[in-house]
Amino acid sequence: MPYITVKLALAQPLSSMQTQELIKGVTDVMEHTLRKKRHLVAVSVEYLPLDQWFIADQTIATQTAFMQAYITAGTNTEAEKEQAILELHSLLATVLGGIEEASYIVLSDTPATDWGYAGKTQARRYF
Repeated sequence: MPYITVKLALAQPLSSMQTQELIKGVTDVMEHTLRKKRHLVAVSVEYLPLDQWFIADQTIATQTAFMQAYITAGTNTEAEKEQAILELHSLLATVLGGIEEASYIVLSDTPATDWGYAGKTQARRYF
């Protein structure tokens, strides 16, 4: 049941086709690499103008991304998370046609007691 937010700084927003490719790719990584239930994967995409994103105190010249996925702590191995970060970075680079080196992906392990859906914590649901 991960929630993934993708923040993008681009000259132009993604096309509908590119957005769908990005969302499907993120969902695929969550399902196949991190073993999450596909029907519970939620993704949001937000845009920032290039002049509102800074790297080394300079506005960026190209495009960049920040992706954060909230997942339940203890449900994935270090190797799975490393593989997911690699796959998500590759997905971003492919869909966007390249990204700044300082484009980040963060997997936030949230304790099962602090995270849930449909009114139940993950701890109550699975542990």
